[in-house]
Amino acid sequence: MTAYIIRRILWQIPVLLIVGLMTFAIAKITPGGPFDTDPNRRQLSPAVEKILKQKFGMDLPFWHQFTRYMFFDFVENPKTGETEFQWGALGGNFGPTYSSRGSRTVQQELFGDRSGKPSRFYYSARLGLQALLLAVVLGIPMGVLAALHQNTIIDYVLLFGSTFFASLSSLIVGFLLVIIFAVILSWFTVIPDWSDPVQPWILPTIALGSIPLGFITRLTRSSVLEVKRQDYIRTAQAKGLGDQVVIWRHMLKNALLPVVTILGPMAAGLLTGTLYIEIIFQVPGMGSLLVEAIGKRDYSMITAGALIFVFFLGVANLLVDIAYGVIDPRISYK
Repeated sequence: MTAYIIRRILWQIPVLLIVGLMTFAIAKITPGGPFDTDPNRRQLSPAVEKILKQKFGMDLPFWHQFTRYMFFDFVENPKTGETEFQWGALGGNFGPTYSSRGSRTVQQELFGDRSGKPSRFYYSARLGLQALLLAVVLGIPMGVLAALHQNTIIDYVLLFGSTFFASLSSLIVGFLLVIIFAVILSWFTVIPDWSDPVQPWILPTIALGSIPLGFITRLTRSSVLEVKRQDYIRTAQAKGLGDQVVIWRHMLKNALLPVVTILGPMAAGLLTGTLYIEIIFQVPGMGSLLVEAIGKRDYSMITAGALIFVFFLGVANLLVDIAYGVIDPRISYK
């Protein structure tokens, strides 16, 4: 298992390089640039724009810009005038944001600084974890309950509800929650106060977790129904084992494998933030910042967003593979 985990971690490096190269290249060939005319700022003169490009190394060849961003480079310290070694993205340095003219780095924008204020990553990660927890904690028991009461009123209600939510988009669910609970019932405020640790998180968590909840419920139900008809389940029941033992020890562990499979990409998507939910509920997370970076051609921010998503996708899939071995002892990794 240890050797397998090490191999998977090492495989992440070429994946990150390929994704970083593709994202960096697409951002570069897209028309426009970070120093083009911005309606909120005065137009830069060609001389000033040339100085900024030299400052950020945008006058270098493409291969040099990419290796400088991804790996390392030797840059001149503007204060001392000395050449210093500087790590790239693989070393945890995503560089300065072009839109801030170098006054802030990508790390500061995404992960915060020493001011003590919650970072954008914190808001997106917390919202994603809460939504995933909601979907898993409610979806799996509801799917099992529907399967055990197949073709009854309980099954019909749960199946209808899960299908309904799985058919919607988070955008529609978000608007419905705001209209019903914030506008009509006035149970929540339209403009959230993020200093409150509970109240502003409720509606966005429900909106973001409702669609995964529907998928997990339906998938769990189908998987349990399939396992329920297997011979070893009939054998366990014929031995006189109680229903709870059969369900939790024999049925559920095997039925969870398909559910665990989809949790990897689902977790990565939720953790890195969902744009619509963050905009509707005014969550100061990563989603809106990355979309603004695309509009401003902020190459370092765009590439950092892609690398962060791929990193969490790889970690989530690795955890899923490890969970396979925990759930089913027959699965081994060499």
